Amino acid sequence: QAIIKPLLGALVLALLLKPLCTWLEKFGIPRAISVFLSILLVFVLISSLTMFFSAQISKITSDLTNIEERLGSVIDNSKAYLEAHFGWNTETQIEFVKSNAKTLLRNSGGFLGSTISATASFFSSFVMFLMYLFFFLYYRTFLVSFLYKVFNKKNHQKVKFVLGEIVKVVRHYILGLLFVIGIIAVLNTIGLIIIGIEHAVFFGVLAALLTIIPYIGIFIGSILPIFFALVTQDSLWYPVGVLIVFSVVQMLEGNFITPNIVGDQVHVNPFAAILGLLIGGAVYGALGMILAIPVLAILKVVCDNIDSVKSIGYLIGGPSSEK
Repeated sequence: QAIIKPLLGALVLALLLKPLCTWLEKFGIPRAISVFLSILLVFVLISSLTMFFSAQISKITSDLTNIEERLGSVIDNSKAYLEAHFGWNTETQIEFVKSNAKTLLRNSGGFLGSTISATASFFSSFVMFLMYLFFFLYYRTFLVSFLYKVFNKKNHQKVKFVLGEIVKVVRHYILGLLFVIGIIAVLNTIGLIIIGIEHAVFFGVLAALLTIIPYIGIFIGSILPIFFALVTQDSLWYPVGVLIVFSVVQMLEGNFITPNIVGDQVHVNPFAAILGLLIGGAVYGALGMILAIPVLAILKVVCDNIDSVKSIGYLIGGPSSEK
């Protein structure tokens, strides 16, 4: 898993960056430099996002005192509600908190060790990811030549077509997804501003970025602004309003935005997508969920062009792709 995860991520990103490398090389730029510049562009984009979120988090941190006061009020109201409706007096609630705190402390050592291990694993995987990405792009012609040697000469034209379709479908999916994220970020931000949620840009962009996990990403992204509205506003209508905003945006994204921007090229039916998300998440965690759709799209392109497995390509695409 530690080897395949960064390898798979690098392969998908290499398919996206391949046209950029080819374009740079047309101007006489050596391949190694064109590959480096393409990877550098990705780093610039990631660094820009990191700086944006850091600045937004700093603004939220400045409001920490008010958030703490409001959180204390929410806790007091919750204690009163539990006592009034469930008969949990203050002593019972304190005992419950103490019991769970002891359990948390007992497990904290293991949690800390797991965190350190996960951090080390991340940096190790990231280094391998960069290495894989560089060599996929640098040796792309060599790797294609290898594929031609694997297949009979009579199938070379089909191999060329399939490779072209794979590059096109991955590029279309990722660029389309980035466009979708931009639209959703704007819609989220406008909705949160309308209902009066502070730091609307931060929450709107964060939730939009999480749409890289299809179907469930935007709901995960709504949890933080709902909680923030709960502890910073005096009325429950604010968190309810946040939930309504994200539900409407999710409906628009699933029924209109993504199908019209991404759906023309990436024909993956919802059942196959959800199954792919579950398998990807079980095998490779969050990265597996992110890569599930492009991997399914690649698999469909391959299956559609091999007679013995065309039925699998049809199953992935679903009835809408039937001609």
